[in-house]
Amino acid sequence: MSKADIVVIGAGSVGANVAYRLAECGAKVTVLEAEAPGGGTSGTSFAWTNSFHKTPRDYHELNTASMAEHLSLVVELGGGDWHKQEGALAWEQEPLGRAQLKETVERLGSWGYPVEIISAHDARKLEPDLQIASHVDEVVFTPSEGYVDVVPLIGRLLSHAVRRGARVLSGERVTGVIREGMRVRGVTTESGARFEADMVVDCAGPATDEVARLAGVEIPIDRVPGRLIYTTPVASTLRRPIHAPGVHFRPDGGGRIVLAEFGHDQVWRQSEEPWTAEQSLAAVASHFPALAGARVEAIRFGVRPIPRDERPMVGGIPGLDGFFIVASHSGVTLGPLWGLIAAAEILDGVPDPRLAPYRPARFLS
Repeated sequence: MSKADIVVIGAGSVGANVAYRLAECGAKVTVLEAEAPGGGTSGTSFAWTNSFHKTPRDYHELNTASMAEHLSLVVELGGGDWHKQEGALAWEQEPLGRAQLKETVERLGSWGYPVEIISAHDARKLEPDLQIASHVDEVVFTPSEGYVDVVPLIGRLLSHAVRRGARVLSGERVTGVIREGMRVRGVTTESGARFEADMVVDCAGPATDEVARLAGVEIPIDRVPGRLIYTTPVASTLRRPIHAPGVHFRPDGGGRIVLAEFGHDQVWRQSEEPWTAEQSLAAVASHFPALAGARVEAIRFGVRPIPRDERPMVGGIPGLDGFFIVASHSGVTLGPLWGLIAAAEILDGVPDPRLAPYRPARFLS
């Protein structure tokens, strides 16, 4: 099936990786993006590449495998200025949080994940601008983690796909799926265009379930909002993602810092209490004094597509040929692996045994 006509819906991290691998294998690929590549969830992601809190173990290992694939992409795509891997730091201040962090470190160590406990003094050697409470004597360092400049990565993937014959069409929102009996034959779009295909791959992010419904398939996707705050430039040497009590932050280029506060996302989901960006900025500044005097430059809300059981959903639909779904949280970390697996399964027809627990069939009666 290497010369198959394939439509990929969505040009975020997942769709771009899938399109790149399919084109690399010789498929004739058309990418349909409702807005602009990287303009959806991927462009509003904290983009921390990690497997820190990923359980159970088989899911953890999918994430670590994809972290390795990020490194492979650096070589394949001719350099990786979009890939920043200098580790990450995490600590807690309260007894319960410190105990939970210790349990996480023990689990990760038993699974062979690179993780170290270092002193607060050594953490400040790595990141001199941090302020760590005097009673905190242990900081967790995870050297294989980092972050990704997602939109430049998407651009690189799609550029390489185009070199291999792919088409990338922006502003083409899918509004219909063409079916002949129990086979999908293509899609139609809001513009009135018709795209016939041997396979349609649904990588539509928060709209994954809407596209599936057009094909006659009901799958449960939750839309979980999250807020990222971007500061004005500050004079800082910050190089890594930092997970301080209740907050996380990292550099975002040009001296800007991107940050989030866990409390805001909880309040966002549970009530309508105001929770200003300035509150979150102040919470981060207590751990990162370089932000003193900084202002909020931009706020972006992302909607994360998460299958109802919070596990990936990858594969075809039993009884419906020509339709393949790729949906998961952690689309930035997992995107490179999803690209490899989807291309192999679609073109070679060989199921990847690692995905046995994560097929769409688990949601279908």
